[in-house]
Amino acid sequence: MEKLAVFGGPKTKTTPFGTGKRIGKKEKDELIDAIDSDILFYVFGSKVKQMENLMAAMYGMKYCNGCSSGTAAVHIALGSLELPPGTEIITSAITDMGSLTGVLYQLLVPRFADIDPETYNMDPDSVETLVNDRTGAILLVHHAGLPAEIDRFLEIAKKHHLVLVEDCAQAHYTTYRGKLCGTFGDISAFSLNHFKLITTGSGGMVMTNRDDLEEKVKLFIDKCYFRDGRKRNPYFLAPNYQMTELQGAIAIGQLEKVKSIVNRRNRLGMRLIEGLAKIEGIIPQKVPDYCIHSFFLLVVRIDPQIIPASVQEFCKALDAEGIPSEPNKITGGMPVYMYDIFQKMNAFPGSKIPFVSRDLDSNVEYPKGLCPRAEEAFEHTFNFNITEFYTEEDIDDMIRATEKVASYFREVKK
Repeated sequence: MEKLAVFGGPKTKTTPFGTGKRIGKKEKDELIDAIDSDILFYVFGSKVKQMENLMAAMYGMKYCNGCSSGTAAVHIALGSLELPPGTEIITSAITDMGSLTGVLYQLLVPRFADIDPETYNMDPDSVETLVNDRTGAILLVHHAGLPAEIDRFLEIAKKHHLVLVEDCAQAHYTTYRGKLCGTFGDISAFSLNHFKLITTGSGGMVMTNRDDLEEKVKLFIDKCYFRDGRKRNPYFLAPNYQMTELQGAIAIGQLEKVKSIVNRRNRLGMRLIEGLAKIEGIIPQKVPDYCIHSFFLLVVRIDPQIIPASVQEFCKALDAEGIPSEPNKITGGMPVYMYDIFQKMNAFPGSKIPFVSRDLDSNVEYPKGLCPRAEEAFEHTFNFNITEFYTEEDIDDMIRATEKVASYFREVKK
């Protein structure tokens, strides 16, 4: 049995991972053009509009609107629906708080669906058990960049007359049965955060084909101000989520790269999955053959019956081998409903609104055990990060190191 690096043995990876620049000449040229125009306000500038038109054309959608963040994008999407306070929104137990901030600000009530234990996406069967006469929408999260089982969610939404909102923060240019995620639901939200597949530092986008939602989206982004010459006279409460011309300029260059970025990540990610799947006790995230995964992250499960190690021990050993990984803590190492904001029901000071309210006729709880598969996943999974700059040799080193660590712990069990 080969000695692990964490115990003084030789490291598996002795060469650096491939790296590269995410921001290049195209982005710089667009940025200089925006600065030279001396107009950074999206209403009078051209860059945000150009980015919106480019994104809409890429996706075959009628409307795209830039905004200040992915969190804002989800809030805008929900706000445009004009759902009454107290309406329930079904979403995944494993997601980012950015999916939920807008839910709470609109005084909507989140209900959490359990996950599919192989893909870590929302389980359609779990979603359907949560539907009731208070349900207004399904917020479908494509977790880690893997498309969820969209056909089932479309069926559920149609059957129960629900709105389907796609959260594509981690799923740029990913496809389900040959069609891009973000084009299936009534409205979709994207993130341009620093950590996402493409970035403007912070930023977001909202897309829809529905004419009735488009005007609400534009108004919700911009304080309910009309920018077409009509008298300024807001008729509903809306925040200020404007995208600047600087963000729009960078986004133009990033959008031109997104297809090649995702294609590259997908090739590397599928190579990694193929290698990991051959390792006894290691179970990589399942990717159906009709899906293109963006590999924002790759979720990997350790079978505790075969490998008697915690994810913390396993990741520590991988790190010593020169392979970065981390216990599955994309949501803080727990389903989001275990956050204090839900456990203590303190979204708003001195009130349990929207969770418990006589006026809203709401009364929900989020006990431990609510979504057992989601809770169990955090005990036995870790994440690999992949970038488009990695080489095939980098991926092969990741596979060899994982086999080395897994082999050691398998032998310990014997």
